[in-house]
Amino acid sequence: MSTSPSPEQIRSLAQRAQIFGLPDKQSLNSDLRDILANANREARLLTAEEITHACHYSGVTASPLIQLQNQASNLVDSAREALLAQQPSLVLAGGALSPQERADACWRDCFHFLRISFYAVAAGESTFTDPSGLKAMEELYALLNVPVPALLIALSHLRDFACTAYSHAGANHDVGLLESALNHLIKKISAFQFDHEQKS
Repeated sequence: MSTSPSPEQIRSLAQRAQIFGLPDKQSLNSDLRDILANANREARLLTAEEITHACHYSGVTASPLIQLQNQASNLVDSAREALLAQQPSLVLAGGALSPQERADACWRDCFHFLRISFYAVAAGESTFTDPSGLKAMEELYALLNVPVPALLIALSHLRDFACTAYSHAGANHDVGLLESALNHLIKKISAFQFDHEQKS
């Protein structure tokens, strides 16, 4: 008979599930790493000034990324609506995203995945995850029975909506960087699902 995870287990894994790895990438400028580390520590979007500063080092055009960040919450809302249009039963009683707290946690994770993808773009990087943080997140998701397939669909919608909005903001060649960053994240989270299927 399985037992529910203890708050201590969840808290410990959540603390270790820090998947953004660029602050530890020594090849990046130290000022840039500090900007990214500070924002990630506070779990917030970059300020316009921070984006401008980061883009000075990376060569990414700052203005479209600033515009895109301003749409972050709306982009997550659009991804949520697209997922639920495909799978409305997810949030019904007994569904994988029921009760409401589980659904809210999924949308919150989507926002933070988008946030760190913006960090990666500002740094001019498309691969940005930390292996140990990903491992802890995989364990946490398994413990909480997070519906990874549904999350991946939401992230795919989020990628498409974000890339379209970034293009409309005038990003041009930087759109490919955002697409690659989100594809990198989707690939890493897809491995959670694969690992669980292999073990079952």
